[in-house]
Amino acid sequence: MLITTDIYWNSAWQKLRSPQFRSGLYLAQWVHTDSQVKDRLPYRRQYAVPAPVRRYAGNLTDRDIYLWRMVAATVIAAEIALPPALLIAETAPYAVAAGIGIHAAFTCLKPRQLITFSGLTAATHLAFVP
Repeated sequence: MLITTDIYWNSAWQKLRSPQFRSGLYLAQWVHTDSQVKDRLPYRRQYAVPAPVRRYAGNLTDRDIYLWRMVAATVIAAEIALPPALLIAETAPYAVAAGIGIHAAFTCLKPRQLITFSGLTAATHLAFVP
């Protein structure tokens, strides 16, 4: 439980300290780059960004950066709120579901890099259920 809390809070701390992440620019650039190089990657792609996300939020416009700023804020808030929610018996089942959902989304976006990490982290959520 301590390790899971540490992982989430340290991740949130790093994101809070990153102006590029907080501004949404990091995520906007990441999706934009994926949309630019997707056809040049080998058959087994490194990333799995859905086509609508690339099409509607992958152009580095002010709107796209604003959208990714909102996503960045949501991610940081979730990483801060999830450990306490896991520790409260009444909210733990919902927090477990949210944590598993978050890690499923991360794995969809970066399957080859995050499958093991997300699987192990999501599994630790079960330790929080009373």
